[in-house]
Amino acid sequence: MKIAIPVKMNKKNPAVAPLFGKAKWFAFVEKESVTIMENPAKGGKAVIEWFANEGIDTIIMQEMGVTPYEMIQAHGGMSLYHSGYERILLDELIEKFADGELEMLNDTTMAEIIKQHESRHIHGDHGHGHEHHHHH
Repeated sequence: MKIAIPVKMNKKNPAVAPLFGKAKWFAFVEKESVTIMENPAKGGKAVIEWFANEGIDTIIMQEMGVTPYEMIQAHGGMSLYHSGYERILLDELIEKFADGELEMLNDTTMAEIIKQHESRHIHGDHGHGHEHHHHH
């Protein structure tokens, strides 16, 4: 099993980054070893491609937009877990995951997270019913 988790800094036991595609660093966890790598990708879609190349099969994240999620489904074979919305450090998150405390996401729970994610993207716009295309 190889796990990818977005983190804020390249240091021992960094805080988990709330944003997925835009995270500067990702921690790759394999058995007991943690490797932190700089995110070479621009945006969530490219991140998934990178993960596929790295052999990642598990992703733990706080929130994610719909595009990377669709990519994950297209690739298949990657499980998604939710880190929760609280600030958490990497070691603690890995421990929670190991103890089976994290929720595995499915379409229903993921829809909630995407909604949460998108509501954060809309600043000062009170829903005029138009589509939001985010070109990052």
